[in-house]
Amino acid sequence: MAETTPGVTSRPDLRGTAGYETPYPYLDQLQEKMEERLAPRVPAAGRFCGFCYARLRNDDTVCPFCHTATAEMPAVAEIPQEVLAAYKAKASTEARWVHTGAFTGLILASVIFILMVIWGPGLLGHPALAFAELLLGGYFLAQFFGPFLFAQFGYARGAKKRDALWAAWLAKRDVQ
Repeated sequence: MAETTPGVTSRPDLRGTAGYETPYPYLDQLQEKMEERLAPRVPAAGRFCGFCYARLRNDDTVCPFCHTATAEMPAVAEIPQEVLAAYKAKASTEARWVHTGAFTGLILASVIFILMVIWGPGLLGHPALAFAELLLGGYFLAQFFGPFLFAQFGYARGAKKRDALWAAWLAKRDVQ
């Protein structure tokens, strides 16, 4: 344990992505593959793990993601719609946050453009410079607020939503 100065608190170590650590790590590994299934870039039918619904090869006896043996939970032919909905909830929540952040950056660049044109002194008020700020500043502010800043919140909220839906699915499946 590191020494600390009395009266000074240290910042806790952040674990996981965006400060959120999922209780189901295999869900993060499967997110991209499930999005491919949702997009229909891969066939809907096949051989899937009976626990986490990862696609299995014909000779797989243990799931490469959740490490569940097919003897323990038999493979299934299709992914349940409730499971796909959980992955879609994460993806759409994250996308909504990224888009909101990007539009925030564009709106901020537009406000700066208007302020430069109306009240900018001298060269700062020149419409060509203000237009360059709108184009370049809009791009960089959209990139900063969208994929960089707001995506962190979107990831954490989306992952929490997916994990809650997954936990509800597990509870429902275990009762059946």
